[in-house]
Amino acid sequence: MKADTRKFAEEHLRLILPFILSVVLSTSLYSVYLINFISGWTLAIIGVCILMFALCEFINKHHFVGGVIFAVVFMLAFSSFFRLIMGNDYGESFQKWFLTGAEQADTRIDYLVAFLISFVPFFCVVVYYFTNILYRMSFLTLTSLIPFAVYVKVMSEADIVYISIAAILNVALFMEHTHAEQNRNRITVGKKTALFSACAFAFVLLVISSAIPKEDDARYYEKFEDLFMDNSNNSIKLDDDYSFLSEFSGNADSYRNFTNRRMYSVFAESAPYFKRQTFDYYDFVLDHWYAEPYYSEKAYSAEEWSERMSRLSLSELQRAIRAADGYSAGFSEKYGLDRIASYSDINDEPKNIYIQSEDFGAVYYLSPARALNINTRNMPYDINVTRGGVFLNAGNIKHDPMLPYVISCYDEYIPRLLWFELGGSDLTDASCTEMLTELREILDENNDPLYLNADAFWQVQKEAEEYKKITEKNNEQISDSVKALADEITAGMNYDWEKATAFQNYFMRNSYVYDLDYVSRDTSPEYFLFESKRGSCSDYASAFVLLARASGLAARYAEGYMPDITGTENYYVIRDSCSHAYPEVYIQNMGWVVFEPTVPSGYMDASFMDQDNGVNVTIDYDLMLVMCIIAGIILLSVLAVIILYPAISERLFVSGINRAAPGEGVVMIYKRLCSIHASKLIRNPDACTPYELAGKLEEMTGCDISEAVLMLEEIAYGGKNADENSVRTAMGYYNEAVASIKRYKKENRNNRRMVKHEK
Repeated sequence: MKADTRKFAEEHLRLILPFILSVVLSTSLYSVYLINFISGWTLAIIGVCILMFALCEFINKHHFVGGVIFAVVFMLAFSSFFRLIMGNDYGESFQKWFLTGAEQADTRIDYLVAFLISFVPFFCVVVYYFTNILYRMSFLTLTSLIPFAVYVKVMSEADIVYISIAAILNVALFMEHTHAEQNRNRITVGKKTALFSACAFAFVLLVISSAIPKEDDARYYEKFEDLFMDNSNNSIKLDDDYSFLSEFSGNADSYRNFTNRRMYSVFAESAPYFKRQTFDYYDFVLDHWYAEPYYSEKAYSAEEWSERMSRLSLSELQRAIRAADGYSAGFSEKYGLDRIASYSDINDEPKNIYIQSEDFGAVYYLSPARALNINTRNMPYDINVTRGGVFLNAGNIKHDPMLPYVISCYDEYIPRLLWFELGGSDLTDASCTEMLTELREILDENNDPLYLNADAFWQVQKEAEEYKKITEKNNEQISDSVKALADEITAGMNYDWEKATAFQNYFMRNSYVYDLDYVSRDTSPEYFLFESKRGSCSDYASAFVLLARASGLAARYAEGYMPDITGTENYYVIRDSCSHAYPEVYIQNMGWVVFEPTVPSGYMDASFMDQDNGVNVTIDYDLMLVMCIIAGIILLSVLAVIILYPAISERLFVSGINRAAPGEGVVMIYKRLCSIHASKLIRNPDACTPYELAGKLEEMTGCDISEAVLMLEEIAYGGKNADENSVRTAMGYYNEAVASIKRYKKENRNNRRMVKHEK
């Protein structure tokens, strides 16, 4: 029984070790995303590995049929993988999950299944091939490093158990391969093969490193800067445009003058876009935005604004709709708000954002789109608010350059997307006004305090309709081509939030490029939309607002700041280089909403947005292209050498024989037979005497070259003169020996295949 077990283990050792290595590499990759070894996923991995190794064995025995099956399986797995990871955001959520170790995105079953049909088969096929078909230690090592490279990428500590087991298995495979080669009396890998493997290893490593998405911002850069760099740039004086409001748009485009000076530190769970100014009219001649004085004047005190905005909570509007249902049955169903009414409580509570001015004073205060109030911590500032939602000091007085203050605001992301999903904004202007009017009346009649919330939303709705009327004349100058594009993008859509989202996605899905260095010969929105498709955030924001207005939306152009992410949790910084332009759109039952058309971003798309302010990632496509071109050139060169070199080398050899003296030619023929051809079968043929070499060749191939060896001995050592006939005779035996060696190698390959088929 022991003998049978040992024999079985020896026969299947070539599969057992690679199989275990494939399982270990797969489970170690899953462990990056906190999937325990003892789980159903491990069983699934083992099952997939068994299937893949069975498929590889089948392909090894039945090349054509197996190849067809493999191609079909590959295409199915490839298409299924992309369906699982793409979702509604073209794989952005998957990337953030994959590149942050599930820190910035939740682990989904879809992603784990995607691993199961991609990485696990990949490990199996690669490990099988480089152990059972062509042993290459360098490629096995590279493959074994992949899970641990992912550990490094997500900045997580690799599990020492997986590292140890993978290393032991690699060593065991090397020892098993060496033992098998010695038993077959095969030649071990030489220097040339080792050099080729090392070069291929380095090349593949470069390709993989270029293909892996990288973070746009280096983690912990702030700490590095604080420790090792002189932060004297905070002494640089910024232009007055940063401290005061501008006459027209353009602050976000002054990137050539950016000093990277830190203006604010921000402490918050997540940092929204911060507004400094809004603009209402577009100058189609000068391609600038100008502010309507009515919306830029100070209209509210900070207290009045806070009282007004505090009532614009989506959770309170949900309660008001439920209350109206209680007083007048069927109210929510009448306006398509039954899902809002029946849904569990929507959490839309105010959050605090802490701002620290960094030796920078301004007349305005940073304000998100849904800001409620600014608390300057007992500093005696008279703060007013414009109708555009900009907080300003009275008298244009700049606040203290080291002022800390707190912004209270509603969340700009989660409640809003949930509201969209539940149909809370599936209303036109007319139906929304009708709904809010009836809601106010019902609540007023029943003395319900939620009347104040309904009234606040009604007031905002009326103001948005008035804003449309004020900008109508300016919108008449929008070109027919822009209007036609707006109609095309929003075809079949009924609601403003759908249209605004469609405009946002249009830029992200139509090859637009964000390029701060690009200088356009034409600054018009039409040229950006239809010709260059390349520009700064101002180009994107302007084009978005004009498209939105062409579709009847209330939209305005805003300039402010997009905070930089740091390596410290809940800590962000704002520099002058963070200046950013973006659109705000009025959405029914909600208010003014930030959208983000500038690529790459996806500020308002649920799938694109990282609610925990995760990293933005990009792929170095330029490096990938260069590497692929180099790979193509190398591949073509290698193929050319493999195909042409033997024939060219042989032709040069014959030419050299013809030019050499007869005696020298005979010696050259023997040396070439030893070094080029006999070396493929016999280890160290140069160490053999001519008669020993002839004997081994005859034993292995059946080719007898003893007469040529005798002639060589007489010429080299016996003093016999060689002539042209001697060279022709030696060349004839040389050709016969070369043909016999090729025939022997072919028969030997066929015999090995037959043995494998029998097994």
